[in-house]
Amino acid sequence: MAQIENTKRKNNQDKIILGVAAPVFILGLVSLFTDISSEMITSILPLFILSVGGNVLILGLIQGITEATANILKGFSGWWSDKIRRKKPFIVAGYSLSNLTKPLMGFSNSWEPVLGLKFIERVGKGLRTSPRDALISFYGEKDKGKSFGIHRAMDTSGAVIGSLLTSICLFIALSFNQIIFLSIIPGFIAIILILTIKEIKDQTIPSGKEQLKKRQVEKIDKLFLKFIIILGVMEFASLDVAFLIIRGSELMPVDFVFLVPIFYLLFNIVYVIFSPVAGKLSDKIGRKKVIVIGLILLVSVCIVSAFPIQVSIFSILIVAILFGIYGLYRGFVDPVARAYVGDLTGKDKRGRGYGYYYLSIGLISLPESILFGLVYDLYGYFWAFTYITLLLIVCIIIFIKTDFSKIISK
Repeated sequence: MAQIENTKRKNNQDKIILGVAAPVFILGLVSLFTDISSEMITSILPLFILSVGGNVLILGLIQGITEATANILKGFSGWWSDKIRRKKPFIVAGYSLSNLTKPLMGFSNSWEPVLGLKFIERVGKGLRTSPRDALISFYGEKDKGKSFGIHRAMDTSGAVIGSLLTSICLFIALSFNQIIFLSIIPGFIAIILILTIKEIKDQTIPSGKEQLKKRQVEKIDKLFLKFIIILGVMEFASLDVAFLIIRGSELMPVDFVFLVPIFYLLFNIVYVIFSPVAGKLSDKIGRKKVIVIGLILLVSVCIVSAFPIQVSIFSILIVAILFGIYGLYRGFVDPVARAYVGDLTGKDKRGRGYGYYYLSIGLISLPESILFGLVYDLYGYFWAFTYITLLLIVCIIIFIKTDFSKIISK
């Protein structure tokens, strides 16, 4: 019976849906419904925070603390899941905590409860992400770029649907609070779907060779950490979409501010279209080149955002273009960077590898968001976007000139 059950499980794992392994597709569905729930909130959260007494600095504080929490926990969950050789408990707990907590933000009438609840929601994201990415890398061994591209596309398809639902809700005059309450529905669906994922129990480290390879593994780890540090520095120079939402709302005529969620929707549509394209392209021409293209696109967004553009009908078009280019940047960088991490770690260390990656980002994201918000509040948008632009250019040069070929695991 056990052998029959194992055969059935293997057959299910070998099924291909949309060109990827079935478990990757299911994880994509989970991310899709979770993102419907999340993006119903995210597309209005910066404006909601301002409406309950916050400012750009408070927004930076909330984004910095919560994203740092998520990414630091991703580091520990990756290491822990490798240690106990179990991924599913982290994934189930993470998705459940996030999807059941974030709708409670709808009860908030000040920014402090938003900070607390978003912190808890990000704890859930921190628990699930590294183990989930390790599973995707495991199931998509032969085409990691495509697997991560499809997963990110499905994830962001949820963001498209969530943003569209928010726009419809605003059109029928629902309040921010009511929209946030409704986000619990797709969240429940995601929790049900994640329970169908099977645990991987066949990941083993050849103990007989472990000591013989110890020195080689240590060398790989040191080189890999250099790569992670550089990615972390680039994260410091990145631009959170929350700040683009704020800048976009400033460039909109008062009567057209309701279009901001629509432009957020545009960003996600572009992301969905180009995420798998970028993933496939990176499989052919290399991860590094695709990441550099994405970073150059982000530089262009920051440069335009720094200009003192007069609010008009023309500025609406500019905002739409900025969100579209930002979507291209995210589509080119997000899935390809994750696939790159998978390239540079051994099969039995991927949980830890993704953990290091997210830990680096987490340690960087807190000062990054707070500093940008502080500069924005004290000196205005021009200096905030100018400083980010200069920092990005420096990071791109460092990334281009660093040779990562020696890091790739044999």
